[in-house]
Amino acid sequence: MKRPSCSKGFVVTSVNEVLIEVRPGRLRSALTIDGRLVQMIVEDESEPSLVGNIYLGRVEKVIESLNACFVDLGLDRSGFLAMPEVRPVGEKVSSGDKISKYLCEGDKVCVQIQRDSFEGKGPKLTTRLTLLSRSVILTPGDNAIKISHRIDSVETRSRLKSLLNDIAGQSEGFIVRTAAETIPNEDIIAHVEKLREEYLGIKAGLYAGAMPSLLHGLADGVIRALRDWTPSDVNRIIIDDIQAYLKAKKFLEQQAPALLERLSHHKGPQPLFQVGNLVDDLEQALGAHVDLPSGGSIIISETAALIAVDVNVAGTSKGEYERSILETNLEACAEIARQIRLRNLSGLLVVDFVSMKNRKSMNKVLAALKLRIADDPEQVFVAGFTHFGLVEMTRKRSRPSLRTSLGQNCLKCEGSGLSLTVRTHGFNALDRLRVEGLSRPSQCLELRTSKAVAACFDGQLKNALSELRVELGIKITIRADTGLEDEFFDIIRHVSSKGNIDD
Repeated sequence: MKRPSCSKGFVVTSVNEVLIEVRPGRLRSALTIDGRLVQMIVEDESEPSLVGNIYLGRVEKVIESLNACFVDLGLDRSGFLAMPEVRPVGEKVSSGDKISKYLCEGDKVCVQIQRDSFEGKGPKLTTRLTLLSRSVILTPGDNAIKISHRIDSVETRSRLKSLLNDIAGQSEGFIVRTAAETIPNEDIIAHVEKLREEYLGIKAGLYAGAMPSLLHGLADGVIRALRDWTPSDVNRIIIDDIQAYLKAKKFLEQQAPALLERLSHHKGPQPLFQVGNLVDDLEQALGAHVDLPSGGSIIISETAALIAVDVNVAGTSKGEYERSILETNLEACAEIARQIRLRNLSGLLVVDFVSMKNRKSMNKVLAALKLRIADDPEQVFVAGFTHFGLVEMTRKRSRPSLRTSLGQNCLKCEGSGLSLTVRTHGFNALDRLRVEGLSRPSQCLELRTSKAVAACFDGQLKNALSELRVELGIKITIRADTGLEDEFFDIIRHVSSKGNIDD
Protein backbone atom coordinates (compact mmCIF):
# COMPACT_ATOMS: atom_id res chain seq x y z
CA MET A 1 0.00 0.00 0.00
CA LYS A 2 1.44 3.36 -1.00
CA ARG A 3 1.24 6.36 1.23
CA PRO A 4 -1.26 8.96 0.01
CA SER A 5 0.29 12.03 -1.52
CA CYS A 6 -0.63 15.66 -1.08
CA SER A 7 -1.22 18.13 -3.86
CA LYS A 8 -1.17 21.85 -3.31
CA GLY A 9 -4.13 23.01 -1.28
CA PHE A 10 -5.22 19.49 -0.37
CA VAL A 11 -4.49 17.82 2.96
CA VAL A 12 -4.65 14.02 3.24
CA THR A 13 -5.72 12.67 6.62
CA SER A 14 -3.63 9.74 7.89
CA VAL A 15 -5.39 6.42 8.35
CA ASN A 16 -4.48 5.08 11.79
CA GLU A 17 -5.20 1.51 12.84
CA VAL A 18 -4.47 -0.41 16.02
CA LEU A 19 -4.10 -4.16 15.55
CA ILE A 20 -4.13 -6.53 18.52
CA GLU A 21 -3.29 -10.19 18.00
CA VAL A 22 -3.85 -12.61 20.88
CA ARG A 23 -2.20 -16.03 21.00
CA PRO A 24 -1.70 -18.45 23.91
CA GLY A 25 1.49 -17.24 25.55
CA ARG A 26 1.89 -14.09 23.45
CA LEU A 27 0.14 -10.83 22.61
CA ARG A 28 1.23 -8.45 19.85
CA SER A 29 -0.11 -4.91 19.54
CA ALA A 30 0.69 -2.69 16.58
CA LEU A 31 -0.05 0.84 15.40
CA THR A 32 -0.12 1.45 11.66
CA ILE A 33 -0.36 4.77 9.83
CA ASP A 34 -1.34 4.70 6.17
CA GLY A 35 -0.67 0.97 6.07
CA ARG A 36 2.88 1.23 7.46
CA LEU A 37 3.94 -0.28 10.77
CA VAL A 38 4.88 2.49 13.23
CA GLN A 39 4.90 0.75 16.60
CA MET A 40 4.77 -2.82 17.88
CA ILE A 41 4.77 -4.22 21.39
CA VAL A 42 5.29 -7.92 22.04
CA GLU A 43 3.94 -9.24 25.35
CA ASP A 44 5.43 -12.67 26.06
CA GLU A 45 4.06 -14.51 29.10
CA SER A 46 7.49 -16.09 29.69
CA GLU A 47 9.00 -12.62 30.20
CA PRO A 48 6.14 -10.21 30.98
CA SER A 49 6.77 -6.50 31.31
CA LEU A 50 6.46 -5.28 34.90
CA VAL A 51 6.67 -1.55 34.15
CA GLY A 52 4.06 0.25 36.26
CA ASN A 53 3.83 -2.44 38.94
CA ILE A 54 3.87 -1.10 42.51
CA TYR A 55 5.50 -3.15 45.29
CA LEU A 56 6.02 -2.98 49.01
CA GLY A 57 9.72 -3.80 49.02
CA ARG A 58 12.47 -4.30 51.57
CA VAL A 59 15.74 -2.38 51.34
CA GLU A 60 18.28 -5.13 50.84
CA LYS A 61 21.52 -3.20 50.63
CA VAL A 62 22.56 0.47 50.62
CA ILE A 63 25.50 1.25 48.31
CA GLU A 64 27.03 4.54 49.49
CA SER A 65 29.42 4.77 46.54
CA LEU A 66 26.47 4.72 44.11
CA ASN A 67 24.20 6.73 46.41
CA ALA A 68 21.58 4.08 45.72
CA CYS A 69 20.16 0.90 47.17
CA PHE A 70 18.90 -2.49 46.09
CA VAL A 71 15.33 -3.40 46.98
CA ASP A 72 13.95 -6.92 47.38
CA LEU A 73 10.66 -7.12 45.46
CA GLY A 74 10.17 -10.85 45.69
CA LEU A 75 11.32 -11.22 42.05
CA ASP A 76 14.28 -13.02 40.50
CA ARG A 77 16.34 -9.82 40.60
CA SER A 78 16.41 -7.03 43.15
CA GLY A 79 15.39 -3.57 41.96
CA PHE A 80 17.73 -0.58 41.74
CA LEU A 81 16.62 2.61 43.53
CA ALA A 82 18.80 5.71 43.03
CA MET A 83 18.90 8.83 45.21
CA PRO A 84 16.97 11.14 42.80
CA GLU A 85 14.03 8.70 42.88
CA VAL A 86 13.96 8.66 46.70
CA ARG A 87 14.01 12.38 47.47
CA PRO A 88 10.44 13.64 48.11
CA VAL A 89 8.93 15.87 45.43
CA GLY A 90 9.55 19.54 46.14
CA GLU A 91 12.37 18.98 48.62
CA LYS A 92 15.40 21.18 47.98
CA VAL A 93 18.17 19.36 46.14
CA SER A 94 21.49 19.25 47.97
CA SER A 95 24.71 17.93 46.44
CA GLY A 96 25.64 16.38 49.77
CA ASP A 97 22.43 14.36 50.15
CA LYS A 98 22.97 10.69 50.93
CA ILE A 99 20.42 7.94 50.37
CA SER A 100 21.11 6.77 53.92
CA LYS A 101 19.34 9.95 55.07
CA TYR A 102 16.08 8.42 53.80
CA LEU A 103 16.55 4.63 53.81
CA CYS A 104 18.43 2.00 55.78
CA GLU A 105 18.88 -1.71 55.20
CA GLY A 106 15.78 -3.61 56.28
CA ASP A 107 13.41 -0.64 55.79
CA LYS A 108 10.17 -1.17 53.91
CA VAL A 109 9.64 1.10 50.92
CA CYS A 110 6.82 1.56 48.40
CA VAL A 111 8.27 1.57 44.87
CA GLN A 112 7.12 1.46 41.26
CA ILE A 113 8.98 -0.19 38.38
CA GLN A 114 10.14 2.34 35.77
CA ARG A 115 12.15 -0.01 33.56
CA ASP A 116 12.19 -3.77 33.15
CA SER A 117 15.25 -5.91 33.85
CA PHE A 118 17.63 -6.10 30.90
CA GLU A 119 21.17 -7.25 30.10
CA GLY A 120 21.64 -8.72 33.58
CA LYS A 121 20.48 -5.57 35.37
CA GLY A 122 17.51 -5.56 37.73
CA PRO A 123 14.45 -3.33 37.28
CA LYS A 124 14.84 0.40 37.81
CA LEU A 125 12.62 1.78 40.61
CA THR A 126 11.11 5.04 41.85
CA THR A 127 9.23 6.05 44.99
CA ARG A 128 7.30 8.68 42.98
CA LEU A 129 4.14 6.77 42.13
CA THR A 130 1.99 7.40 39.06
CA LEU A 131 -1.42 5.87 38.28
CA LEU A 132 -2.69 6.00 34.71
CA SER A 133 -6.02 6.38 32.99
CA ARG A 134 -6.58 7.20 29.31
CA SER A 135 -7.04 10.93 30.02
CA VAL A 136 -4.95 11.75 33.12
CA ILE A 137 -2.11 10.47 35.28
CA LEU A 138 -2.47 10.80 39.04
CA THR A 139 0.76 11.85 40.83
CA PRO A 140 0.28 11.49 44.61
CA GLY A 141 2.53 13.77 46.65
CA ASP A 142 3.10 16.19 43.78
CA ASN A 143 0.82 19.25 43.62
CA ALA A 144 1.78 20.19 40.05
CA ILE A 145 -0.73 20.04 37.22
CA LYS A 146 0.97 19.51 33.86
CA ILE A 147 -0.54 19.47 30.39
CA SER A 148 0.80 17.38 27.50
CA HIS A 149 2.80 19.55 25.11
CA ARG A 150 0.94 17.87 22.23
CA ILE A 151 -2.21 19.75 23.26
CA ASP A 152 -1.47 23.04 21.53
CA SER A 153 -4.87 24.76 21.76
CA VAL A 154 -4.62 27.56 24.33
CA GLU A 155 -8.36 27.32 25.03
CA THR A 156 -8.22 23.55 25.60
CA ARG A 157 -5.16 23.80 27.84
CA SER A 158 -6.87 26.48 29.92
CA ARG A 159 -10.06 24.39 30.24
CA LEU A 160 -8.20 21.28 31.34
CA LYS A 161 -5.96 23.11 33.80
CA SER A 162 -8.96 24.84 35.38
CA LEU A 163 -10.85 21.53 35.65
CA LEU A 164 -7.99 19.72 37.37
CA ASN A 165 -7.26 22.68 39.67
CA ASP A 166 -10.87 22.60 40.85
CA ILE A 167 -10.94 18.88 41.69
CA ALA A 168 -7.34 18.33 42.90
CA GLY A 169 -7.04 17.29 46.53
CA GLN A 170 -4.27 18.04 48.99
CA SER A 171 -0.86 16.67 47.94
CA GLU A 172 -2.37 15.47 44.69
CA GLY A 173 -1.23 16.36 41.19
CA PHE A 174 -2.05 15.37 37.62
CA ILE A 175 -0.47 15.03 34.22
CA VAL A 176 -3.06 15.61 31.51
CA ARG A 177 -2.56 13.21 28.60
CA THR A 178 -3.10 14.01 24.92
CA ALA A 179 -6.28 11.91 24.77
CA ALA A 180 -7.95 14.30 27.26
CA GLU A 181 -8.25 16.87 24.49
CA THR A 182 -11.32 15.07 23.07
CA ILE A 183 -12.74 13.62 26.30
CA PRO A 184 -15.66 15.42 28.06
CA ASN A 185 -15.03 16.95 31.49
CA GLU A 186 -17.40 14.55 33.24
CA ASP A 187 -15.50 11.54 31.85
CA ILE A 188 -12.18 12.98 33.02
CA ILE A 189 -13.64 13.46 36.51
CA ALA A 190 -14.79 9.82 36.48
CA HIS A 191 -11.27 8.72 35.50
CA VAL A 192 -9.83 10.71 38.41
CA GLU A 193 -12.21 9.07 40.87
CA LYS A 194 -11.21 5.62 39.61
CA LEU A 195 -7.51 6.46 40.08
CA ARG A 196 -8.18 7.69 43.62
CA GLU A 197 -9.84 4.37 44.45
CA GLU A 198 -6.77 2.53 43.16
CA TYR A 199 -4.47 4.71 45.26
CA LEU A 200 -6.52 4.11 48.42
CA GLY A 201 -6.14 0.37 47.82
CA ILE A 202 -2.37 0.78 47.53
CA LYS A 203 -2.20 2.77 50.77
CA ALA A 204 -4.21 0.09 52.55
CA GLY A 205 -1.73 -2.52 51.35
CA LEU A 206 1.18 -0.57 52.85
CA TYR A 207 -0.10 -1.40 56.31
CA ALA A 208 -1.71 -4.78 55.74
CA GLY A 209 0.61 -6.38 53.17
CA ALA A 210 3.58 -8.62 53.79
CA MET A 211 7.04 -7.53 52.74
CA PRO A 212 7.92 -7.88 49.90
CA SER A 213 4.57 -7.98 48.07
CA LEU A 214 2.82 -6.71 44.95
CA LEU A 215 0.44 -3.85 45.82
CA HIS A 216 -0.77 -2.89 42.36
CA GLY A 217 -0.39 -5.00 39.22
CA LEU A 218 -0.04 -3.61 35.74
CA ALA A 219 -3.03 -3.58 33.44
CA ASP A 220 -3.73 -6.34 30.94
CA GLY A 221 -1.74 -5.99 27.68
CA VAL A 222 -4.88 -5.27 25.64
CA ILE A 223 -5.94 -2.54 28.06
CA ARG A 224 -2.46 -0.99 28.09
CA ALA A 225 -2.47 -0.77 24.29
CA LEU A 226 -5.84 1.00 24.31
CA ARG A 227 -5.02 3.20 27.29
CA ASP A 228 -1.47 4.27 26.57
CA TRP A 229 -0.84 4.56 22.84
CA THR A 230 -4.09 4.32 20.88
CA PRO A 231 -4.53 7.79 19.30
CA SER A 232 -7.82 9.61 19.66
CA ASP A 233 -8.08 9.94 15.87
CA VAL A 234 -7.65 6.20 15.29
CA ASN A 235 -9.82 4.97 12.40
CA ARG A 236 -10.05 1.32 13.39
CA ILE A 237 -9.17 -0.90 16.34
CA ILE A 238 -9.03 -4.54 15.21
CA ILE A 239 -8.75 -7.47 17.64
CA ASP A 240 -8.60 -11.10 16.53
CA ASP A 241 -9.68 -12.77 19.79
CA ILE A 242 -13.31 -12.63 20.97
CA GLN A 243 -12.50 -12.53 24.69
CA ALA A 244 -9.97 -9.73 24.18
CA TYR A 245 -12.51 -7.93 21.98
CA LEU A 246 -15.16 -8.06 24.73
CA LYS A 247 -12.60 -6.85 27.29
CA ALA A 248 -11.65 -3.95 25.00
CA LYS A 249 -15.31 -3.08 24.46
CA LYS A 250 -15.91 -2.85 28.22
CA PHE A 251 -12.82 -0.68 28.69
CA LEU A 252 -13.78 1.72 25.89
CA GLU A 253 -17.32 2.03 27.26
CA GLN A 254 -15.80 3.35 30.50
CA GLN A 255 -12.80 5.30 29.23
CA ALA A 256 -13.38 6.27 25.59
CA PRO A 257 -16.98 5.77 24.36
CA ALA A 258 -16.25 7.71 21.17
CA LEU A 259 -13.95 4.91 20.01
CA LEU A 260 -16.50 2.11 20.41
CA GLU A 261 -17.80 2.39 16.85
CA ARG A 262 -14.24 1.95 15.57
CA LEU A 263 -13.70 -1.34 17.39
CA SER A 264 -14.07 -4.54 15.37
CA HIS A 265 -13.45 -8.26 15.76
CA HIS A 266 -11.25 -9.87 13.10
CA LYS A 267 -12.55 -13.26 12.00
CA GLY A 268 -11.16 -15.84 9.63
CA PRO A 269 -7.91 -17.76 9.29
CA GLN A 270 -5.73 -14.97 7.90
CA PRO A 271 -3.53 -13.52 10.72
CA LEU A 272 -3.79 -9.77 11.29
CA PHE A 273 -0.09 -9.21 10.69
CA GLN A 274 -0.14 -10.98 7.31
CA VAL A 275 -2.02 -8.08 5.69
CA GLY A 276 -0.49 -5.39 3.47
CA ASN A 277 3.08 -4.26 4.08
CA LEU A 278 3.19 -5.37 7.71
CA VAL A 279 5.22 -8.53 7.13
CA ASP A 280 7.82 -6.58 5.13
CA ASP A 281 7.88 -3.76 7.69
CA LEU A 282 8.43 -6.18 10.56
CA GLU A 283 11.15 -8.07 8.69
CA GLN A 284 12.88 -4.77 7.91
CA ALA A 285 12.63 -3.68 11.56
CA LEU A 286 14.63 -6.75 12.58
CA GLY A 287 17.40 -6.01 10.10
CA ALA A 288 20.13 -3.37 10.04
CA HIS A 289 19.55 -1.90 6.56
CA VAL A 290 16.64 0.40 5.63
CA ASP A 291 16.26 1.83 2.12
CA LEU A 292 15.18 5.44 1.54
CA PRO A 293 12.95 6.57 -1.38
CA SER A 294 15.79 8.59 -2.94
CA GLY A 295 18.05 5.55 -3.23
CA GLY A 296 19.99 6.33 -0.06
CA SER A 297 19.83 4.20 3.06
CA ILE A 298 20.26 4.12 6.82
CA ILE A 299 22.13 1.48 8.81
CA ILE A 300 21.04 0.88 12.43
CA SER A 301 23.40 -0.86 14.85
CA GLU A 302 22.34 -1.77 18.39
CA THR A 303 25.21 -2.09 20.87
CA ALA A 304 25.36 -2.37 24.65
CA ALA A 305 26.56 1.24 24.98
CA LEU A 306 24.49 3.08 22.36
CA ILE A 307 22.44 2.91 19.18
CA ALA A 308 24.36 4.04 16.08
CA VAL A 309 22.47 5.25 12.99
CA ASP A 310 24.43 5.86 9.81
CA VAL A 311 22.86 7.72 6.84
CA ASN A 312 24.18 7.02 3.33
CA VAL A 313 23.46 8.95 0.13
CA ALA A 314 22.96 7.46 -3.34
CA GLY A 315 25.50 8.35 -6.02
CA THR A 316 24.80 11.66 -7.83
CA SER A 317 26.62 14.06 -10.08
CA LYS A 318 28.98 16.54 -8.44
CA GLY A 319 26.80 19.55 -9.30
CA GLU A 320 23.76 18.11 -7.54
CA TYR A 321 25.61 16.52 -4.64
CA GLU A 322 24.85 19.14 -1.98
CA ARG A 323 21.15 19.23 -2.84
CA SER A 324 21.02 15.43 -2.90
CA ILE A 325 22.66 15.28 0.53
CA LEU A 326 20.05 17.60 2.03
CA GLU A 327 17.15 15.67 0.45
CA THR A 328 18.55 12.35 1.68
CA ASN A 329 19.09 13.65 5.21
CA LEU A 330 15.54 15.07 5.33
CA GLU A 331 14.14 11.73 4.12
CA ALA A 332 16.22 9.99 6.76
CA CYS A 333 14.70 12.11 9.54
CA ALA A 334 11.23 10.67 8.88
CA GLU A 335 12.47 7.09 8.61
CA ILE A 336 14.76 7.36 11.65
CA ALA A 337 11.85 8.60 13.79
CA ARG A 338 9.67 5.70 12.57
CA GLN A 339 12.36 3.07 13.07
CA ILE A 340 13.25 4.31 16.57
CA ARG A 341 9.64 3.98 17.64
CA LEU A 342 8.99 0.71 15.79
CA ARG A 343 12.16 -0.97 17.07
CA ASN A 344 11.72 0.61 20.53
CA LEU A 345 15.30 1.86 20.52
CA SER A 346 16.28 3.62 23.75
CA GLY A 347 19.13 5.03 25.76
CA LEU A 348 21.79 7.02 23.89
CA LEU A 349 21.33 7.28 20.11
CA VAL A 350 23.94 8.78 17.78
CA VAL A 351 23.02 9.69 14.20
CA ASP A 352 25.71 10.17 11.56
CA PHE A 353 23.95 12.14 8.82
CA VAL A 354 25.64 12.61 5.48
CA SER A 355 28.12 15.44 6.09
CA MET A 356 26.79 18.92 5.25
CA LYS A 357 28.95 22.01 4.80
CA ASN A 358 26.08 24.48 4.90
CA ARG A 359 24.98 25.48 8.45
CA LYS A 360 21.53 26.40 7.08
CA SER A 361 21.11 22.84 5.79
CA MET A 362 22.18 21.42 9.15
CA ASN A 363 19.56 23.54 10.90
CA LYS A 364 16.86 22.30 8.48
CA VAL A 365 17.77 18.68 9.17
CA LEU A 366 17.81 19.20 12.93
CA ALA A 367 14.41 20.94 12.84
CA ALA A 368 12.96 18.14 10.68
CA LEU A 369 14.25 15.48 13.07
CA LYS A 370 12.76 17.22 16.10
CA LEU A 371 9.44 17.60 14.28
CA ARG A 372 9.28 13.91 13.40
CA ILE A 373 10.37 12.79 16.86
CA ALA A 374 7.62 14.90 18.48
CA ASP A 375 5.05 12.18 17.68
CA ASP A 376 6.91 9.60 19.77
CA PRO A 377 4.97 8.69 22.96
CA GLU A 378 8.23 8.12 24.85
CA GLN A 379 10.43 10.93 26.17
CA VAL A 380 12.98 11.86 23.49
CA PHE A 381 15.60 14.60 23.80
CA VAL A 382 17.55 15.76 20.74
CA ALA A 383 20.76 17.49 21.80
CA GLY A 384 21.83 18.70 18.36
CA PHE A 385 24.99 18.40 16.28
CA THR A 386 28.27 17.75 18.09
CA HIS A 387 31.65 19.23 17.12
CA PHE A 388 32.25 16.16 14.95
CA GLY A 389 28.97 16.54 13.04
CA LEU A 390 27.00 13.79 14.84
CA VAL A 391 23.52 14.24 16.29
CA GLU A 392 23.11 12.93 19.82
CA MET A 393 19.73 12.10 21.30
CA THR A 394 18.29 10.08 24.16
CA ARG A 395 15.07 8.10 24.46
CA LYS A 396 13.54 6.84 27.67
CA ARG A 397 14.22 3.16 28.27
CA SER A 398 11.36 1.11 29.74
CA ARG A 399 11.07 -2.05 27.62
CA PRO A 400 13.43 -4.27 25.63
CA SER A 401 13.86 -3.42 21.97
CA LEU A 402 11.87 -5.30 19.32
CA ARG A 403 15.09 -7.04 18.29
CA THR A 404 15.62 -8.27 21.85
CA SER A 405 11.97 -9.38 22.17
CA LEU A 406 11.92 -11.47 18.99
CA GLY A 407 15.50 -12.26 18.10
CA GLN A 408 18.97 -13.25 19.21
CA ASN A 409 22.50 -12.78 17.90
CA CYS A 410 23.12 -14.98 14.89
CA LEU A 411 25.60 -17.76 15.71
CA LYS A 412 26.33 -18.48 12.04
CA CYS A 413 27.76 -14.99 11.48
CA GLU A 414 29.48 -14.84 14.88
CA GLY A 415 26.90 -12.48 16.36
CA SER A 416 27.09 -9.81 13.65
CA GLY A 417 23.55 -10.49 12.43
CA LEU A 418 20.18 -11.43 13.89
CA SER A 419 18.18 -14.62 13.93
CA LEU A 420 14.76 -15.18 15.42
CA THR A 421 14.54 -17.11 18.66
CA VAL A 422 13.36 -20.73 18.64
CA ARG A 423 10.26 -19.57 20.53
CA THR A 424 9.48 -17.00 17.81
CA HIS A 425 9.88 -19.65 15.10
CA GLY A 426 7.49 -21.82 17.11
CA PHE A 427 4.87 -19.07 17.20
CA ASN A 428 5.25 -18.59 13.43
CA ALA A 429 4.63 -22.31 12.91
CA LEU A 430 1.55 -22.18 15.17
CA ASP A 431 0.15 -19.30 13.12
CA ARG A 432 0.54 -21.31 9.95
CA LEU A 433 -1.02 -24.38 11.55
CA ARG A 434 -3.98 -22.25 12.58
CA VAL A 435 -4.45 -20.96 9.02
CA GLU A 436 -4.32 -24.51 7.62
CA GLY A 437 -6.68 -25.86 10.27
CA LEU A 438 -9.31 -23.15 9.84
CA SER A 439 -9.11 -23.28 6.04
CA ARG A 440 -9.58 -27.07 5.86
CA PRO A 441 -11.14 -28.19 9.17
CA SER A 442 -11.57 -31.82 8.06
CA GLN A 443 -7.84 -32.40 7.91
CA CYS A 444 -5.46 -33.76 10.56
CA LEU A 445 -2.16 -31.82 10.58
CA GLU A 446 1.45 -32.88 11.04
CA LEU A 447 4.16 -30.27 11.66
CA ARG A 448 7.68 -31.25 10.68
CA THR A 449 10.22 -28.86 12.12
CA SER A 450 13.75 -28.69 13.52
CA LYS A 451 14.72 -30.57 16.65
CA ALA A 452 15.00 -27.32 18.65
CA VAL A 453 11.57 -26.02 17.63
CA ALA A 454 9.98 -29.44 18.20
CA ALA A 455 11.45 -29.48 21.71
CA CYS A 456 9.91 -26.04 22.30
CA PHE A 457 6.45 -27.57 21.79
CA ASP A 458 7.21 -29.96 24.64
CA GLY A 459 8.30 -27.06 26.83
CA GLN A 460 7.61 -23.32 26.52
CA LEU A 461 4.89 -23.65 23.86
CA LYS A 462 3.21 -26.79 25.16
CA ASN A 463 0.14 -24.90 26.42
CA ALA A 464 -0.10 -22.85 23.24
CA LEU A 465 -0.13 -26.04 21.16
CA SER A 466 -2.75 -27.64 23.41
CA GLU A 467 -5.04 -24.63 23.09
CA LEU A 468 -4.68 -24.64 19.30
CA ARG A 469 -5.66 -28.32 19.21
CA VAL A 470 -8.78 -27.53 21.20
CA GLU A 471 -9.62 -24.49 19.05
CA LEU A 472 -9.33 -26.42 15.77
CA GLY A 473 -10.78 -29.68 17.12
CA ILE A 474 -8.33 -31.79 15.13
CA LYS A 475 -5.26 -33.91 15.79
CA ILE A 476 -1.91 -32.08 15.47
CA THR A 477 1.34 -34.03 15.64
CA ILE A 478 4.86 -32.61 15.91
CA ARG A 479 7.80 -34.42 14.35
CA ALA A 480 11.46 -33.37 14.56
CA ASP A 481 13.33 -33.36 11.26
CA THR A 482 17.11 -33.13 11.60
CA GLY A 483 17.34 -31.91 8.02
CA LEU A 484 15.44 -28.68 8.73
CA GLU A 485 16.83 -25.43 10.06
CA ASP A 486 14.87 -23.63 12.83
CA GLU A 487 13.29 -21.12 10.43
CA PHE A 488 11.88 -23.81 8.10
CA PHE A 489 8.99 -26.19 8.61
CA ASP A 490 6.59 -28.37 6.63
CA ILE A 491 2.88 -28.95 7.27
CA ILE A 492 1.41 -32.20 6.04
CA ARG A 493 -2.33 -32.88 5.92
CA HIS A 494 -3.72 -36.29 6.80
CA VAL A 495 -7.32 -37.38 6.34
CA SER A 496 -8.97 -37.58 9.77
CA SER A 497 -12.38 -37.20 11.30
CA LYS A 498 -12.98 -33.92 13.13
CA GLY A 499 -12.93 -34.23 16.86
CA ASN A 500 -9.79 -36.40 17.15
CA ILE A 501 -7.69 -34.22 19.44
CA ASP A 502 -4.26 -35.02 20.85
CA ASP A 503 -3.82 -35.02 24.62
